[in-house]
Amino acid sequence: MAPTDLNATLPRYRVTRCWDRAGYLRVALVREAPRRDHRPAAAERDHIVVAQRTFRARFELFELEAYAAQLERAAEHGNRGTLGSFVEIEPSADGAVSVTLYERWFKGRHLRCEQLASRRFDADQDDALVASAEYLVELQDQAAQRNRQREAANCDIRNDDSAAAHDPAGSLTAAGRLAELLKRL
Repeated sequence: MAPTDLNATLPRYRVTRCWDRAGYLRVALVREAPRRDHRPAAAERDHIVVAQRTFRARFELFELEAYAAQLERAAEHGNRGTLGSFVEIEPSADGAVSVTLYERWFKGRHLRCEQLASRRFDADQDDALVASAEYLVELQDQAAQRNRQREAANCDIRNDDSAAAHDPAGSLTAAGRLAELLKRL
C-alpha cells in the first residue's frame, strides 16, 4: 500500500477557527476520519469535534490564542498517534523492555497524560517473548476499548455497528491474537 493510501485511512486532527456570530470566534479541535459506510466518495471524511470553545474575539484574544495553542499541541499528538489511549514499547540499555499503556486527553484547557499500566520484561527470562507479546496485545486491546468508550461518550454514535468498525478483529481474544502472531514467526 502506498503511503498516500495509508494516510487516507488514518484519522487526522486539525484546529479550526470560525465565526460563530458577530464578534464571537469558535476554536475547535476536529478529528477527521475516513467514512466507514463504504460510499463511493472515498475522499469524504467524518468530522468529530473533540473540543471547542467560543470567545469574544475583541476582548478574549489572549485566552483564545492560549486555547488554540493547546489544541494545536493536542492535534500534533493526535497525528502522531499519541492522543487518547496508546501503548509504547521502550527498550533499555540493560536489555529489558518496558511495555506501557498511556492515556492523553485534552481536558478543558490543558493536555493531560496518565500512565495507566506498565510492565518491564527482562530479556534474560525464558518466557520473555511470550509474556511480553501477551501483555502487549492485552494493553492494545485496553487502549482500543478505552478509545472507543471515550469517543462514544463525546459524540453521537449513529448505530452500534460504528463502534465495532474500529476493531474488525475484536472477536479474537488476546490469546488468539498471540497464537496468530506466533504462527507468523
